[in-house]
Amino acid sequence: MRRALVLAYDGRRFHGSALQPHVATVAGSLVRGLELLRVDMSEFAMAGRTDAGVHARSQVISFASADVRDGTWPRLHALLADGIMLRSVVLVPPEFHARHSACWRQYLYRIRRGSHDPLFPSAWQLTDELDRGAMAELAAYLLTVDDFDALCKVNSAGGYRRRIHAIDVIERAGMIDISVLGVSFCHQMVRRIVGALVRVGRGRASVSQVAHAVEMHNRGLLSELAPPGGLYLWRVGYSEEWAWAPSLLRERGFEQDWATIGRLELDFPLEWSAECPSD
Repeated sequence: MRRALVLAYDGRRFHGSALQPHVATVAGSLVRGLELLRVDMSEFAMAGRTDAGVHARSQVISFASADVRDGTWPRLHALLADGIMLRSVVLVPPEFHARHSACWRQYLYRIRRGSHDPLFPSAWQLTDELDRGAMAELAAYLLTVDDFDALCKVNSAGGYRRRIHAIDVIERAGMIDISVLGVSFCHQMVRRIVGALVRVGRGRASVSQVAHAVEMHNRGLLSELAPPGGLYLWRVGYSEEWAWAPSLLRERGFEQDWATIGRLELDFPLEWSAECPSD
């Protein structure tokens, strides 16, 4: 029987999501909890790997296991490290794979405008005025790019050929949300895209200069890496059609979820519910 778990977590507490020896990670906490509950697992997979300090609102993890005992999921929820929340448990088809079955991923980067607020740590706090028009122009250009060599970490696994399907820059209530939606991303790609957008927004580079650097594979001008604390893995989609997703994201806003795979109701309450309408 194959299951998918949806987790949310505060990345400041972990050295990334993937298993690593001798340090606290999201997957490490989950695997330890399942082992304590004597849940045999195989084919463990995560929808997307997040770096140290990067958060997730809907990280999807799949694995195969035999039937589990009653009460397993509430007990697992209690065993997870502080900063991790089990949002839902889903029965999925045998061929489902959290990473390979994903049709798109949405990352959200949050920038807080104004003076530093210690009660709002999970955002890049900037006092600079940002030219939203220039940022939108650069975002539109990035949708035409298919080689992100200059906006990825050197020697990223899987190469640099990627396509971005939607970039939205939305300002509201003192926040700027930058949504980046695509099929897959290479290492540090979203944080470097945000760094380039902010560089242009500050007037420290023009859109044409950034475009030339991308086309010339010149990392020198594009070295600004947005801090990890503002980045969230926001959603992962398993619909066979991705085309509807950008328009639906804009229509509904970033705070709502919707069903992408059938899920089972949990038999215990969650403070942060994953309730979502079906489309």
